[in-house]
Amino acid sequence: MTYKLLALDLDGTTLNAQLDILPEVKRAIAAAQAHGVIVTLATGRMFGATLPYAERLNIHGPLICFQGGLIRDARTGEVYQHTAVPGELAAEAIELLLAADLFVIAYIDERLWVAQQRPELDMYLGWHPERPDVVIDPDLASTIANASIARLLTQAESARAPDLADMAVANPPSKLLFVADPPVVEREIARLAAHFAGRLSVFRSHSLFGELTPLGISKGVALAQLAARLGIPREQVIAIGDHENDLSMIEWAGLGLAMGNAIPDLRAAANAIIPSVDEAGVAWAIERYILQSEQ
Repeated sequence: MTYKLLALDLDGTTLNAQLDILPEVKRAIAAAQAHGVIVTLATGRMFGATLPYAERLNIHGPLICFQGGLIRDARTGEVYQHTAVPGELAAEAIELLLAADLFVIAYIDERLWVAQQRPELDMYLGWHPERPDVVIDPDLASTIANASIARLLTQAESARAPDLADMAVANPPSKLLFVADPPVVEREIARLAAHFAGRLSVFRSHSLFGELTPLGISKGVALAQLAARLGIPREQVIAIGDHENDLSMIEWAGLGLAMGNAIPDLRAAANAIIPSVDEAGVAWAIERYILQSEQ
């Protein structure tokens, strides 16, 4: 089989725990692109947090961000599609999480909106060397429920103290994320999934992170949309990932590959299991399934 589209998860797949890209992986991605394969990154990160890694890998095409909620071109910035969490549902979720004394982030217009400064924020930002803007709004749920430029300007306080005139947005969040210890994340995922059944998607993206996204949005759906836009059939698509949020694209792709460090459910669903991120599994897969097939 000749593959034409390769979708790579970032954290735990392309990036190791130190947020580094192994040289073998970088070389292999370059070789795949030289062979005419389109490479995309499929991640829960914001576009602005994904772009630096795309640039390091010389990836200039569309990127899948926010767990599939956004497809945006790395070169031109063109938005192919964007689906946000309805404001009333986002506000409801934030209220539930804050009532449980959990730290929650709302991603609005490439900024992180939080209700208060907490240690979890510093921990989360450790995964984001690009240092995104953080806005502190003590009335976050109400702000989102009643989103307007005036309200956001008067209630918001930036953790980095930027000019509030630059903070004027009136859009609902692209997704919500909460941070907690693994047993708490597991408990809250079950509680929120039951509460928002048929209204929002709720899943785990990391042992410390739970996420809420618009219903019907996933990396798999976004990958299918991107492949259709590019005129590439499902059979010619490879997807590689390691966690629950990658399951939909692993199942949809013609060839779904699980990293050696992947969770058990993903390993069970994949067509094959490849070496771990610390063993440059992405490079191994490119050599095995793309470069060798071209010879």
